[in-house]
Amino acid sequence: MHRLQIFPTDRMPAVGGAVLVLGAGVYGDGEPTSILEGRLRTALELYRSGRVRWFLVSGDNRHATYNEPQAMRRWLVKQGVPPTHIVSDYAGLRTWDSLRRAQAVFGQRQVVIVTSDFHLPRALYLADHMGLMAWGVPARTDDRPWTSRFRIWTREYIARHLALWDAWFPPDARLGPREPTPDDWDPAR
Repeated sequence: MHRLQIFPTDRMPAVGGAVLVLGAGVYGDGEPTSILEGRLRTALELYRSGRVRWFLVSGDNRHATYNEPQAMRRWLVKQGVPPTHIVSDYAGLRTWDSLRRAQAVFGQRQVVIVTSDFHLPRALYLADHMGLMAWGVPARTDDRPWTSRFRIWTREYIARHLALWDAWFPPDARLGPREPTPDDWDPAR
């Protein structure tokens, strides 16, 4: 099997384990941005269909007034996901950090990555370079206005070049201690 595959939500095979949801901003009131909510909806669809067992929500938490993982957790709990099926990674400042921590801190050797369609190729490229078996499921962003998509793709163009640098010269990620996941207390499921 090829290490990196992109699937539409309804064609993603059941792999069990975690779905890694990468952060994408929160509003001033702590609610997810529309891009982040799209990622969460896609991941929730995978969870409800039994294709994944639990969520690893990873994002920026650099200061007290900005917390992507907390916003993601709160949104998922509002949708009926048990809190025990959500693990938060508060040090996912960059895509590299989120993937490296999923592997080294949370013990994942394989993961389903849910992120926006424009971001997914970069995330899968980085996962491959760190030896993480990854499947990707894109959250659509094609319904956004062209001005928004232009800004997104401009940022992504720059970020893809930085990803090449990260792959060739891997940065240090803040790893921290091993944290328990649902796989630790319910491995047979």
